[in-house]
Amino acid sequence: AEQLGYASPTAAVAAVARISERSARTRLAVTGAVREHRALSGALLPAERPAVSEALDAGRLGLDAANLITTELASIAGRTPADVLDIAESVMVGLATGISASGQPLAAAVSVDFLAGEIRQVTAAADPDGARPREERATRRREFRLGTADEDGLVPAHGRLLPEIGMLLAGMLEAHRRSPRFASSEAGLISADGLGAGLGAGLGAGLGAGLGDPIDPRTPAQRRHDALGEIVMAAAAADGAPSLDGLPVTVLVTVTAADLTNDDGLDSDAIGTIAGSPFPVSRRTIERLTDAGGYRTVTTDSNGAITAISSPQRCFTPMQRLGMAARDGLGCVTPGCTSPHYTLQAHHVIPDRDGGPTALDNGILLCYWHHQIVDTGPWEYRMIAGLPYVRGPGIPNWTRTRTPIARAA
Repeated sequence: AEQLGYASPTAAVAAVARISERSARTRLAVTGAVREHRALSGALLPAERPAVSEALDAGRLGLDAANLITTELASIAGRTPADVLDIAESVMVGLATGISASGQPLAAAVSVDFLAGEIRQVTAAADPDGARPREERATRRREFRLGTADEDGLVPAHGRLLPEIGMLLAGMLEAHRRSPRFASSEAGLISADGLGAGLGAGLGAGLGAGLGDPIDPRTPAQRRHDALGEIVMAAAAADGAPSLDGLPVTVLVTVTAADLTNDDGLDSDAIGTIAGSPFPVSRRTIERLTDAGGYRTVTTDSNGAITAISSPQRCFTPMQRLGMAARDGLGCVTPGCTSPHYTLQAHHVIPDRDGGPTALDNGILLCYWHHQIVDTGPWEYRMIAGLPYVRGPGIPNWTRTRTPIARAA
């Protein structure tokens, strides 16, 4: 590297080969394991990983697979006998190439991502300490952090989860990500409770007509975010959830009564603040949050000292929520949405600002996503004779979201 005028071997390889320094580090790491070495006496020493070296030279093994094998073997080299390492290397190369040491075909070629799991099984079997050292390292390295909000108020999150936590979260996100699901025009409309009953004959024929499927405009990453939001909100509201300052964990939003009741106000007016966040909150967001969680009125004197705090207002009771779930099925009332009832938010069909009561015949359950877009569409909701009706994409007329199943007298 010095002769070539570079500060390090990595920089030299990256420049000469015109690759990234990350790729250069990988190549150098593999090279150190597969090339012959010179002893201090000048004698030529064999490569540490001769099987990997031979497979690379023959073109049967790719660089990524070679790096995976050498890295795994290096992680146990200090506590594993040399003969066991040689056997493990031979097995790993056979898995990676699909060819045994004797030249017989073993299996079809697979991707390196798939190969990693099998290679690590071999590592664990060859390690005299088993899987425990890796688990202990993982336990020490586990972490989760929330960063500082950016210019739009978005809070970055990053970390490393233990395998069981990561897989559990991935499974829950995938289960939630599939909701809302919307039936295609050929499949017809599927009711929220999964029974398929009672959305009216012929309604499914128009769903999505001319609109394309799916109707949900969110990206997969946005759906995972919303699913995580539903999971977190359900966990915060669950029985036995830890409290903060003697109360269930709550997002505190403050706004003056004058701003909230201003008849001339616009939806975009920045009238509130969320405790802990430096960013103002719009009127529309304040009303949505109030709709979901109710509010308390805090009375202050002219100096700002608090003189009274009311009981919760405009907040549906647990019994009312159960009534909505029993009436509308255990899911969001939006056609085709399958979010489970325990993740849903109660919504005033006639807004409180328009005189709508906090009553069972003015409440419906919506998922986090549909509650966010309830004022902007494309779905609209209405209560008729105490029952929810909906119209939206493919359903131009007000239609019952669910019809009761006929029962014998």
